[in-house]
Amino acid sequence: MQEQARTSDSQEVVAWLARLLVIRSCGYLEQTVAETFRAYTKRLSYGHVRNFSLGWLDRTQNPTPAALETLAGRFDQDLREELGTLLDADDGRLRRELAALVDRRNRIAHGLNEGVGMVKALDLQKVACEVADWFILRFGPV
Repeated sequence: MQEQARTSDSQEVVAWLARLLVIRSCGYLEQTVAETFRAYTKRLSYGHVRNFSLGWLDRTQNPTPAALETLAGRFDQDLREELGTLLDADDGRLRRELAALVDRRNRIAHGLNEGVGMVKALDLQKVACEVADWFILRFGPV
């Protein structure tokens, strides 16, 4: 009986770790986008334009595919299109998985059943890193 309790406890711990990984992965992407935009703006602007831009960039949103495309497009339409191409490649894999990442994070944050296991959480973490890498490469230090 004690072994069954330990197994049950272990499964519960793994489930909570999977949820935490989803939350952290989505937060990582959100913060990476925000910080790369802030660094880019600081590096290439000054005065009132810089202050206005940095003030506007303080308002982060969920890193949904549409929100990320809109943000990239505010800097350059070609970048928006490039990001859209990346998200739509491989039958829209990144677009679909990124939307799932944000959805799962929001469900977890609101105490809803999210149905995410460790394998899915690890897959979503990789998606967050792939998308974050694109922003780092396009807006990061030169």
